[in-house]
Amino acid sequence: MISFNGIGTKLYGKRDFNQADQSYIATKWFIILFLPIIPIASYRVTKVKQKFFTFESPQYVLAQVNTNWRQILNIYAAVWGTVIILVILTVLFS
Repeated sequence: MISFNGIGTKLYGKRDFNQADQSYIATKWFIILFLPIIPIASYRVTKVKQKFFTFESPQYVLAQVNTNWRQILNIYAAVWGTVIILVILTVLFS
């Protein structure tokens, strides 16, 4: 995932958490100003085991899965619902 000045792609969400391998499903989004605009694909994300004490950034393995529409709707509702509420409050109290 890569973004420059808030425009690019990013993984959002954690759904269907698997206790056995600590994996979860996340959705890759096209973002503008860090806000999700268009869902691209869903992935099962698994963290790669690392040494106990290391200064390296964590590494993840992504395996593409079927698009998780429930997660997409939840992210749209949470993010854009918050944006709409903030705009309404700004208009009311300005």
